[in-house]
Amino acid sequence: MLLTTRFNYSMSTEILKKIMPVAAPEFSEIQGCIWKIWLINEDHKEAGGVYLFKSATDLEVFLNSDLFASVTQNPYFSNLQTNTFGIEEEASRITGGPMV
Repeated sequence: MLLTTRFNYSMSTEILKKIMPVAAPEFSEIQGCIWKIWLINEDHKEAGGVYLFKSATDLEVFLNSDLFASVTQNPYFSNLQTNTFGIEEEASRITGGPMV
């Protein structure tokens, strides 16, 4: 299962870029999360992530976690959008998708 998140941020981009590597270790320990790619669009002050989960259950646990709540309740983040997707593995492997 794949989760995408997208939100606007109101802090400076410089500060956000300093926070991301500090927060990354906690995100690397999400149960059932194989990887996360951190996203940033400085021109639009948007950030987000793409997560690959082992299962829909693992993804659901994350969406109900304190860690995810810390993102949704952050006063510097607004307009949070999330989407979940299944993965078409055969086609993704052909195009080099990191399925691990």
